[in-house]
Amino acid sequence: MATKKEGAKRLLDTLDSAKKLKTRLGFALGQGLVLSLLIGYFTEQWRFGLAALLVFGLLVQFAFERMKNSIEASRLEALSQLGWNDDSLSEEEYRARILKILNG
Repeated sequence: MATKKEGAKRLLDTLDSAKKLKTRLGFALGQGLVLSLLIGYFTEQWRFGLAALLVFGLLVQFAFERMKNSIEASRLEALSQLGWNDDSLSEEEYRARILKILNG
């Protein structure tokens, strides 16, 4: 059984990971686009570049959905460890409660 401090730390990590998810998505999409353009340029066939873009897009979408589901599951687990049934709080309210637990 996890302690309240461990649950608070887990919830804090989950909130931080959710913030970073959008920048990671943009970075992954940018890499897929650049790589697809390079494939199309070096093969001299735009169809290969388009196919690569579609495949990379599907892979990024799959990875993004898995990360999003993992973060949500971790958040729900941390909330249950803390014994908080209120799921409607904002991120700032969660952070204020977490700091109270971790500091005192």
